[in-house]
Amino acid sequence: MVFSSPVFLFIFFPCFSLIYAVLPRNWRNAFILLGSMWFYVLGVGALTVVVLGMLLFNWLMAVLIARVNHRGGSRLLLALAIIADLCPLIFFKYLLFFTHVFSDITGITPAPHHIAFGTILPLGISFYTFHFISYLIDVYQRQISPEKSLQKFGIYIFLFPHLIAGPVVRFAEIRSQLPDNKRQLVKRDIFWGLVIFVIGLSKKTLLADPLGAVVDSVYQPGIPVTTYSAWLAAICYSFQIYFDFSGYTDMAIGMARMMGFRFPRNFNRPYAASSVTEFWQRWHMTLSRWFRDYVYIPAGGNRGTAFATYRNLFLVFVLCALWHGAAYTFLVWGIGHGVLIALERARLLNLRRLRLGSLPVFVLATLLWVPFRAPSMMEAWTHWSAMFAWSKAAPLWVDTNRSLADPKIMALLALAALVCLVGDRAFRRFKSFGFRHPRLISIYCFVLYVLACISAVEHGFNPFIYFQF
Repeated sequence: MVFSSPVFLFIFFPCFSLIYAVLPRNWRNAFILLGSMWFYVLGVGALTVVVLGMLLFNWLMAVLIARVNHRGGSRLLLALAIIADLCPLIFFKYLLFFTHVFSDITGITPAPHHIAFGTILPLGISFYTFHFISYLIDVYQRQISPEKSLQKFGIYIFLFPHLIAGPVVRFAEIRSQLPDNKRQLVKRDIFWGLVIFVIGLSKKTLLADPLGAVVDSVYQPGIPVTTYSAWLAAICYSFQIYFDFSGYTDMAIGMARMMGFRFPRNFNRPYAASSVTEFWQRWHMTLSRWFRDYVYIPAGGNRGTAFATYRNLFLVFVLCALWHGAAYTFLVWGIGHGVLIALERARLLNLRRLRLGSLPVFVLATLLWVPFRAPSMMEAWTHWSAMFAWSKAAPLWVDTNRSLADPKIMALLALAALVCLVGDRAFRRFKSFGFRHPRLISIYCFVLYVLACISAVEHGFNPFIYFQF
């Protein structure tokens, strides 16, 4: 079930919120768990057994790790538990990729049943696997004690706003909010939760989906790529993936806040960054912190030699790329960002010297989104070649490109650029001016909600991009 679908907007979420509000407080946790499990069952059906099995396994392993921690055997238990958590992820998500790599190296064609297995992917498996791993590591490091209540641990994993596509919430960030007597229905939280939810819904339906339609039309098989269409698709996709994913996390944060949960912020206007390093400090911040704390720092971080530092840096970006998708295109995207950050760290690249604000970062990010979106490296190369006129087969413009020069799309791009690329100081001034009075905020949100619902009904729903991860 998709947050922007009519079924969710008009049936599931209103019914869930109404029942949650009228239930006695000591019944709410059980209702959250049952409602969240039902939400997931509607999306994946029988594959729910995968997350249920992992839930029970990690709950028991955390208790066992904590008990033997003082005896020195918990490190082996932790390693075995992490390997066990990664096995379903590898099997469902990476088996097909590994068989293709094996085939590319050896020339041996994989068996058909391997391909069939590789196409089955439980929704959100990358996200909840990271939740499990961070939980076990934090228990091992004695930063938290294991949760004794299976119900509360189940809510931490299954809570439907963040189950499928994040944000990546650590157990320590939400533990104090899990007891039902610690959460109250506060008018302020309900109001701001609805505001954040509507803003996220508007990002998805009013900005991401129309821009995504342009991207899909350019990437259709058999459609000739021109310099104009390649750049238009690349820029549209840069804004699409940002508004799509940040819209999802806004909706997740807003719904959680209405129930009394506070999720960490996941985006901080990344295209307004003035360096690639700063971009990653603003983009998908919960995932970036996860890789920093559980991969980069344990591997040595920047405490060793320069070679070790760059090795750890590229390790993080290779793993981050593979986390996003099992394909060469994602590896190129991740390694590309790793190279840019390495160049900045070595002081061989300083985008701030150009005095062009956030534009250089946006251009570089846009170029690297091309392989992220392309179905293959050949397709990505075709678009790069067209963008820089490297290929004589790709003209600058053809008459069919007139259909892509839609004034509505141009207006949306101008609005997206204004929202995403303007400096932080100017954006904060606009935000403080426009969101000063609650009544005006209510009017804004009501209008946005009506427009977003009309768009969802007219055009149907499109899955969030990060649902595939």
